[in-house]
Amino acid sequence: MQADNTTTPRAAPSDSPALATASGLMPVAGTDSTMTLAPGEVLFSEGDAGDRAYVVRSGRLEISRRFGSADVVIAIDGPGTIVGEMALIDDEPRSATVRALDPTELTVVPKEAFQFHLARTDPVIRMLLERFVTIIRSISAENVRLILGIR
Repeated sequence: MQADNTTTPRAAPSDSPALATASGLMPVAGTDSTMTLAPGEVLFSEGDAGDRAYVVRSGRLEISRRFGSADVVIAIDGPGTIVGEMALIDDEPRSATVRALDPTELTVVPKEAFQFHLARTDPVIRMLLERFVTIIRSISAENVRLILGIR
C-alpha cells in the first residue's frame, strides 16, 4: 500500500484569525486581532483612507454608496467574505460605507499583512486584481446612477 502524500487543510481553531475557503478555514499570517460590531455600527465610511481589510467571521454587513442625498445599498456580505480590500489593492479611498446589520465578528487584516501576501502573488494575478478593482469602482458608480435613474 502506498502512503497518501496529499495534505488536507485543517480548520483553524475558533479563536484563530482565519479566512473562509472552499475547503474550510485557513489561518492568515499577520492577522492576530478580531473586532466586533453592534448592529448599526459603521466599520468605515466612503471616502475614508484604507489601512486594513476585514474578514467577516459571523454576522452580516451592509455595503452602501452615497449619491447626492441618497444611500444606495449595493451588497450585503456575510461570513467568509472580505471587505475593505479594494483600498489596499489600489491605494484609493474607501469606495463605500460598511455598516453592521447584525452583531458581527471580524478578523482584522492590517495593510502590511495584506501587502505581504499581495507582494507574493504572481505579477499577472496582481495586474488582474488591480484591473478588477478599477472596473468594480466604475461599475459601482454607474450602478448607483442607474438605480437612482440619473444619467
